[in-house]
Amino acid sequence: MTHDELRELSGGYALGILDEPERRAFEEHVATCATCAEEVQELTAVATALALSVPQVEPPAALRQRVLNAAPAPARTASIETLTPRRTPQPGRQTLLALLSAAAAIVALALGVYAVSLQRRIASLEQQLRVAADRAAQSQQQLVQLRAAADTASDVRRILAAGDVRRLDLAGTKAAPNASGRAYWSQAEGLVVAFANLPATEAGRVYQLWVIPPGGNPIGAGLLDLQPDGRALALAPEGTAQRVGTVAITLEPAGGSAVPTLSNMIAAGTLAN
Repeated sequence: MTHDELRELSGGYALGILDEPERRAFEEHVATCATCAEEVQELTAVATALALSVPQVEPPAALRQRVLNAAPAPARTASIETLTPRRTPQPGRQTLLALLSAAAAIVALALGVYAVSLQRRIASLEQQLRVAADRAAQSQQQLVQLRAAADTASDVRRILAAGDVRRLDLAGTKAAPNASGRAYWSQAEGLVVAFANLPATEAGRVYQLWVIPPGGNPIGAGLLDLQPDGRALALAPEGTAQRVGTVAITLEPAGGSAVPTLSNMIAAGTLAN
């Protein structure tokens, strides 16, 4: 806490209403801060004086006579001075007003301390709630990702285990000579393609997968999710891989294209008859 925040605790410390963490923090601070130490000393003196500021009340004259009548004979010879109660000097009106003002200031300061402490606790709870909400959102997102990954893995296993599965090897073009890929196609189960060594794309550009049926037109089969190490895995959507002759990827504008940009062909492979 800052000096100003700790100074606000001085009234509460003088009254002894701080909780344990606040008390320890304030005592550590006041040990090195002369200003706060002096303020605590003044507030403590005022709080102590309040307990002694109750005015003395002089008993009525009739009470004195009843005491004299009830006392034993020897005591009646006592001097009037010994039976007359001594009056303790009472604080003046101005002193009492000053003490009451100081008391009001301490109470107001204590209430301020409590309000500040309460605000800090509320802020702490709100922060904990935000952190918990963020963690819950992250957990939900991770759960969605894990389910998607599990579904993809299940689809890949089903294609690879199909009785009619066939393999296509894809080679990189001049635009990406180190790129390579391998596709597995089952007419009954679908198409999965794995790529490696794909160059990083520029901003606003994406890789798009194409399936070209024998003697037919290219069919867009989705955009690739390129990993930092140049790998990508793609599953052709249902209905796009009923007949496969060639599999290729091209570099397209963000969002993909309706037809492939042949000049941006990155890798391609044709199914052997």
